[in-house]
Amino acid sequence: MNIMADARQSRRLFTWLFLFCLLLSINIFPHDFQRHVKKFSDFRTKQTLAHEFEKIDELGEIKHAAAIFDHLPNKSKYSQQEQQEFLKSPACHPHFNVALPNGGWTNTTKFKRLYFYHARKAGGTSMSMYLRTVAQYYGLEFEQNEWTAMEEPGTFENSTFYVTSLREPIDRSISHFKYEGRWNCKSNLMNHSFIPSESNANKLETWQYSGGHSRHVCRKKKKKTRFFLGLCAVNCYTQWYSGLSCPEWNIPFIQQYQVARKRVFRYNMIIVMEMLKDPKYVQAIEKFFGVAGVTIRKMPYCEKESHEANRLIPLVVSDEYRENMTSLNQLDIKLYHQLSDCLNSDTMYNNFGEWQPDRWVYNMPK
Repeated sequence: MNIMADARQSRRLFTWLFLFCLLLSINIFPHDFQRHVKKFSDFRTKQTLAHEFEKIDELGEIKHAAAIFDHLPNKSKYSQQEQQEFLKSPACHPHFNVALPNGGWTNTTKFKRLYFYHARKAGGTSMSMYLRTVAQYYGLEFEQNEWTAMEEPGTFENSTFYVTSLREPIDRSISHFKYEGRWNCKSNLMNHSFIPSESNANKLETWQYSGGHSRHVCRKKKKKTRFFLGLCAVNCYTQWYSGLSCPEWNIPFIQQYQVARKRVFRYNMIIVMEMLKDPKYVQAIEKFFGVAGVTIRKMPYCEKESHEANRLIPLVVSDEYRENMTSLNQLDIKLYHQLSDCLNSDTMYNNFGEWQPDRWVYNMPK
């Protein structure tokens, strides 16, 4: 008992001695004490909130890049050279030129392949079905990519006709959240015992990062970092088109945007989803490809379940959230307008032209 009492007394003495020294250090060396406390606090913060700091850093970078475009793009704010370039957007001037590896074009090489880049929640499932039908009708090789980076025109060994689809960035992002950002598609919505509710739903307010609810993280294969992006809320076209947003590469968003813009402008055609409501636009596309059915919808995996869940628990999108997302998505919004603003005139449909069967190696219509 005496030994235990002595131990307790020793602990009390040590505690009081420690507190005395601590108070003495505060009075004698207040600045040093505050510096050490701050250092310890910073260490703990970095250890416990590292992931949150990554989010903050990313939002800061996005806002810095967006500061360059502090208002929505407007053609009157472009230089004359830019306006001329945007008028040549593949959304308004689809063409049958083959992209060459040196950055040039040729109109003598025949196409062997039809490639579609599937940007998520931009009508990609339906457009993929339609373009696959086009390829089969003419006996062409068909390939589509999703999740990975957009293919650079001129880099594939076979001469390729390049297509992608486009949707207004904020609408696309919110649609993506409702599809698989609010509830997990595979583990929740496809589980028939799952009952959606507000309590088990992810919050829209956290859907504001390059990877949806958090910063985008790339995959590693054979110790190499590879671009792979599924969930996305902010500047998704910039990321998908460039394939450069892996955090390990430390490439600023503004540089990603420049690569994305240059690459997509070398595509042969861009289908703008909002324009499919216009019968003249639909007619122009089907005349260009020589195949009907561009408006036929194909339901993607899990869409029926996500629609039902959102019907039961309606999503409320505040004006404040839209304003914040508009600020964060300035790069994608600028790119969207650069590609699609030229469709504002009905006369632009006259530039679509008609299918040119002599430009295809495997021209075997059924």
